[in-house]
Amino acid sequence: MKGQWRTVESVMAGVIILLFVAALGSTQMQVSPHAPVQIYRTLDALYEKETLRAYASAMNCTAIESLVSGTGYLQGYGHGIMVCNESSSCCGEIPGAENVWASGLLISGDENYKPVEVTLYVFRD
Repeated sequence: MKGQWRTVESVMAGVIILLFVAALGSTQMQVSPHAPVQIYRTLDALYEKETLRAYASAMNCTAIESLVSGTGYLQGYGHGIMVCNESSSCCGEIPGAENVWASGLLISGDENYKPVEVTLYVFRD
């Protein structure tokens, strides 16, 4: 009788483990339908054009804002830009929206090493 109970316990443990593994395997990580990949590629696209580095080094948030608006990636989304240097001096603002996605880019500087971080905040209009 003792051997039968151990067999039943082993089968029940196996079933529980299989259910757990099946539950983990059925979940998929999904990108939010409200956050297309282009949002995250916006800063990289601007960096490739080589205009972002000069504006970021000069802490010119207005110029970066117009560059971001001109890409066309963010249609239907609101956005904000924040540029911070190594001494924590920042220009721009974090949007006060409820769901905000952030994409950041660290730039080493323009002709000298003065790093700046450019953060793009995107939210649903």
